[in-house]
Amino acid sequence: MRLCGLDAQTAMPTSIAVILPLCAASLLSYARAGAAVPDGWLLAGGFLGGLAGGLLYDRVPKLWLRRALGLLILYSAARMLFG
Repeated sequence: MRLCGLDAQTAMPTSIAVILPLCAASLLSYARAGAAVPDGWLLAGGFLGGLAGGLLYDRVPKLWLRRALGLLILYSAARMLFG
């Protein structure tokens, strides 16, 4: 965000606007190849989580958001390293 000179309120929606079509195209490509089957519950959870995140963004202290993201990254890294 700082590298491009954008504030968080501009950078996050911009990145989502770029990521969403790429993810949709990837999902369609994998689904056509038979390698991925979209799960309705997973898609609904992602949609509702994104909606809740957008609504809560201004209400939650930024420090909490940074810490939560840091914990999520550490958790993901641990799962990747230790299975």
